[in-house]
Amino acid sequence: MDDIVEQQPAPAPSTSPPENRFILLPRHFNMALAEQAVHRARGRHLSVEEILKRNGFRQEDEDKGAAAPGAADAHRTRHADLNMQNLRLYVPSSVQAAMGLCLLDLKSGVLRIAVGDRFGVEEQERILQALKRGNCVVTRVEAEPWDRAELARLMREQTEVAGERLIRIFATLARDPDNGTLVEQAVHDILAEALQGRTSDIHLTLQEDDARCWIRYRVDGDVIYKHLIPNRVMAPIITRIKTDAKMDAADRQHPQDGRLSFEWQGRMIDIRCASLPVAPSGEKLTLRLLDRDNLRSFDELFSNAPTVAERLRRTLHGAVKDGGLIVVSGPTGSGKSTTLYGIIQEIDRSARAVYSVEAPVEYDMPLVDQTSVTDYSKNTIADMIRALMRHDPDIIIIGEMRDSDTVEAALRATESGHLVITTVHAVDALHVLDRMDGFLSSAYRTSGLYILGHALIGSLSQRLVKTVCPACHRKVRAAETYGDEARCQDIGVAPDDLLAVAERKGCDLCNHTGFLGRTLALEALFPPEDQASRRALTEMIVSNVTSSIVDIPGTIYIPREQSIRDLVRRRVIDAHMGASLLVEELAAKAGRR
Repeated sequence: MDDIVEQQPAPAPSTSPPENRFILLPRHFNMALAEQAVHRARGRHLSVEEILKRNGFRQEDEDKGAAAPGAADAHRTRHADLNMQNLRLYVPSSVQAAMGLCLLDLKSGVLRIAVGDRFGVEEQERILQALKRGNCVVTRVEAEPWDRAELARLMREQTEVAGERLIRIFATLARDPDNGTLVEQAVHDILAEALQGRTSDIHLTLQEDDARCWIRYRVDGDVIYKHLIPNRVMAPIITRIKTDAKMDAADRQHPQDGRLSFEWQGRMIDIRCASLPVAPSGEKLTLRLLDRDNLRSFDELFSNAPTVAERLRRTLHGAVKDGGLIVVSGPTGSGKSTTLYGIIQEIDRSARAVYSVEAPVEYDMPLVDQTSVTDYSKNTIADMIRALMRHDPDIIIIGEMRDSDTVEAALRATESGHLVITTVHAVDALHVLDRMDGFLSSAYRTSGLYILGHALIGSLSQRLVKTVCPACHRKVRAAETYGDEARCQDIGVAPDDLLAVAERKGCDLCNHTGFLGRTLALEALFPPEDQASRRALTEMIVSNVTSSIVDIPGTIYIPREQSIRDLVRRRVIDAHMGASLLVEELAAKAGRR
């Protein structure tokens, strides 16, 4: 497809899955061709297929169905789509370098490998065995011949051991803290080490006391204390990061926000920076690493909840523009924004006008008009929602509803026939309705609740739960795990069922923690769509008896405890952790009744 030029007509969609893995229409190709011409004018050569992937078009269902027998098991396939960064967990960079190749990605069972002059059966078998150890399903291997120089550059990037070099750099900087070149290299290696370790946030603390100057990484929800360095080393590092993020490096008395970009493994990583003065006379800098390649797809997000996926997909692909509201809830750090972006990827953005209002914008999404609202903006989120009404939107994404003006503007947008997708802080799917009720002013409450009752399409509540390492976890009979049959019955498993138990000593793959990654423990509520049921729903919301909504005939309600039991049965999460979560969830719901 690299030979396609701008003047050529758009090709018709192929019906053969191996050649064309996308569900496409001619207009999608026309868009990709126009974008390809722009990139070529800038000296960058991208294939049409690459551009289509970047724009998030879905793959053929047949391609996804080509997995090996038994691939429907969620635990076996939840790591099926892996990028270069995650593939290194299974096949280390040193092993790839020794074989003279680089693993590019694993998508829908197809493993892409960049190879040089040599790549034989022995190398392929070695890679497949390593991936099999991590329960990755590979149905086909595509070896792509690369230019030697390009392959060597890619291998150098992969084999960089930033953490080892950081130790030496910190030691040198302690003697020469004004060495700008070393400070720049230290910042580069901190970011590279964090990305290699699947870090979501980097925390840097500057204090006069050297014993408090820590660099910490958040991985799978846990904060890891990584490097303790002297004040005289931390200070220039923070100054350099703030300068690159276009913040005032000299101001340590006021909170600041900034952004910077970092090129890593051939792609740009967007980094959101925030500084905060901390007592007694220090400063805290937090970096949020935003890697679009690590965003989870719609199918991956809801792989353990097919009913939820089907109901959302029906709404997102509906042909009738009659408005609606989808709300995702959960505590801070539960992945609400990630879920929003996963839902965005499922929308056909070439046929719909999609806008987002975020505070601030996290990921740059192709074919979405994104508006960023910060604390320093003159306009509020509600102002921007009202302004969007004059821009012919089909779908409006609101990063978070946090005040009465925003909730009112969102409800009025649904009343105008727009689909609104947003997030809110609430403890469960039913509490979302009470939360929105609490936001509404007394003057607008009755009208607002009436609109809410008729517009609500779905309420999702999510938590992130650690998943067991696929390589080192043990399989133990449920009766042996829980001790007696009554306990097994409470959990919802048979005594002879094999459950996953995390190996506390772990392995190299999971950094000796026993856990690798996180998954959603989801709760979902989808009210019925007929008018009689909607009237009953509205009356319950106005009367503040939302707990009775699940009893309305036709309501789809998936409680979180059901999701937890399912994750335990599928051996996705640790059996003991699942039992503890179940007890906590049932106790919390009993307390809210």
